[in-house]
Amino acid sequence: MARQTSGALLPGLNLLRDSRAPISKQLFQELREVVLSGRLKPGTRMPATRNLAHELGVSRTTVAQAYEQLKSEGYLIGREKSGTFIPEVLPSELSRITKPASPDDGGAPAAAPRLSRQVARTAPAKPERGVVAQPFHPGIPSIAEFPAQLYVRIQRRVSLGLIRAGAARCPAEGATELREQVAAYLGASRGVVCDASQVFIISGTHQALHLILLGLSNPGDGAWTENPGYPGARKSFGLFRLRTSAVPVDAEGLVVAEGRRMDDSARFAYVTPARQAPLGHTMSLSRRLELLGWAHARDALVLEDDYDGEYRFGGTPAPSLQSLDPDGRVIYFGTFSKTLLPSLGVGYLVVPRRYVEIVSRLIDLVGRPPNLSTQLTIARLIESGAFESHVRAMRTYYRRRQDALQRHLREALGATMDIEVLNAGLHLIGWLPPELDDRRVAESAWRLGLLPRPLSDFTMEGRFRPALMLGFSNLPDERMTSAVASLGEALRSH
Repeated sequence: MARQTSGALLPGLNLLRDSRAPISKQLFQELREVVLSGRLKPGTRMPATRNLAHELGVSRTTVAQAYEQLKSEGYLIGREKSGTFIPEVLPSELSRITKPASPDDGGAPAAAPRLSRQVARTAPAKPERGVVAQPFHPGIPSIAEFPAQLYVRIQRRVSLGLIRAGAARCPAEGATELREQVAAYLGASRGVVCDASQVFIISGTHQALHLILLGLSNPGDGAWTENPGYPGARKSFGLFRLRTSAVPVDAEGLVVAEGRRMDDSARFAYVTPARQAPLGHTMSLSRRLELLGWAHARDALVLEDDYDGEYRFGGTPAPSLQSLDPDGRVIYFGTFSKTLLPSLGVGYLVVPRRYVEIVSRLIDLVGRPPNLSTQLTIARLIESGAFESHVRAMRTYYRRRQDALQRHLREALGATMDIEVLNAGLHLIGWLPPELDDRRVAESAWRLGLLPRPLSDFTMEGRFRPALMLGFSNLPDERMTSAVASLGEALRSH
């Protein structure tokens, strides 16, 4: 029998020992390129992991990891007792074989999808940059400080109870237990005046806006948004064909007089009064009363997004705008994404009594509530007092995180960046020199594994001084120094 060879002699592989990329990832990419380039023919036997590891001066585990990833993606195949080989058909060739004909292939051109005019005009959203929180990502709470063991213990009991009770599905309005707990919690902590029948459990801000606009707006209605402000609100108004006015904000919040000058007959005003997104100002009492007075006079609705009103450093959290509204002009919504975990996907919507019936009808038609087990677990957390204890502890923790980040930034980047510390929320603002483009700086930071948000993303009209929103809540001490150094590298590149 012929003696089996030890495998192909591979062309030179370029592994950079000082690169940030792991050696196993570099090796995977180099070997994939060797296979795709045709330098080794289909059916060629690859060298054994031990031999290649010795040749490259790396561990056998490193080579094995690269081989396994190549196998999983179809670039290599393993044959029992024979070794590892290049397959006869590679993934790129397989995709050409199986994909439908295109004009370039000589087939009939594919028909364009038939979209509504409004959706076709909607700008595509930026893709999510991974599911793991990255340094400076604003608005992400500390994942490490989440009371995971307590949460899992409660959720296990809840899930077993639901199974034993034969629970089949959750009411569209949300679990009664959570609606009751949310009503009590909002009344005590934010001054919201409501009962459980006015509370709807939803997935978050987008669903709240879409339910409201589906039930209460008509194409051509006017809407105010803050400028700078949350871009999702303007997109939602555009989707429902409302005319939108970008109303400026100042240190007291949305400038109502400017809104009236721009569109006094508007039907909606979207505001973030507890902590203006993204500048962090708290709306003054006089401005709140002015806004409510306009809504009453014009039969308009104020949409109050209280996205992280619990986190105020110094003093007590400002009461909700809804608590000042005896006329039912304010629709209030918030989320557990900042107080617990974003991945839970649970929020709440509080509507005036006259809108309860229409929202009940619509929520049953257009969306299902979040997971019942998750809802009941949150209800138990609130009922036990553990939720409020967690929020109080996190206020102290986030204040320390904010102080630490501003100290690092001022020491390392104080000559380049003006640091503005806010009295609430989960990010601070780094103001950049006027000649810089904050979007380009943010892109450079993203390539270095950071995720600040440029202020330009929140600017509806006009131009503001360039700035970055720098989240501190999910940035531990051991990563802060290197993250700030990388941010400095991104700034210096511009």
